[in-house]
Amino acid sequence: MKRRLILLGACAWLALSTAAGFAQAPAAVDWTGLEEAWNQYYAAPNEENAQKMLNLLPAAGKIMDIKNGFAVINSINDHLGVLEGEVYSGSPTSVKLGFRLFTISYGAFEVNMNKIIGNLIAFNPRMFLEELQAHRDLFPSLEPVLGSYLRDTTSDAVARELEKKLRIKALESVEEKALKSMRSECIKILKKL
Repeated sequence: MKRRLILLGACAWLALSTAAGFAQAPAAVDWTGLEEAWNQYYAAPNEENAQKMLNLLPAAGKIMDIKNGFAVINSINDHLGVLEGEVYSGSPTSVKLGFRLFTISYGAFEVNMNKIIGNLIAFNPRMFLEELQAHRDLFPSLEPVLGSYLRDTTSDAVARELEKKLRIKALESVEEKALKSMRSECIKILKKL
């Protein structure tokens, strides 16, 4: 009887943990649809086309199976300047898109996204913190995005220190209570870099 209860309990636990795992796993990406949406956004970077991209990307979680999406990811990476301009201009949907692209970013694409999103701190620190807070699950470590300037200033200690101070000062300018914890976490990490 005791064995049967243990076995039944183990089966129930396995079923619940498996169901929970499936519920937390990001949905598969429609790579063809995403490519079409990117081509539209690239041709006309506006809120409507950014929203189409957002609708095709997972709301949370990193996609682990990108083998069918390499061509799409490379196409986006090759033309990131369009997104970068929209992010720095403060387009809300494009900023959300920039953060959401981390669901499919790896390698050089992720490095480039870190730089774009990290530079957003200087342009709009409040928007940076809001979106970072909303997408915190995509950043196991904040150092790559916060310290993205380090790659460009490896041989110039003065430039590194200046960029770090500018980012800290920009973040300190954000006064919203809801963002104070995220702001403090970012500043603490920047001070260590």
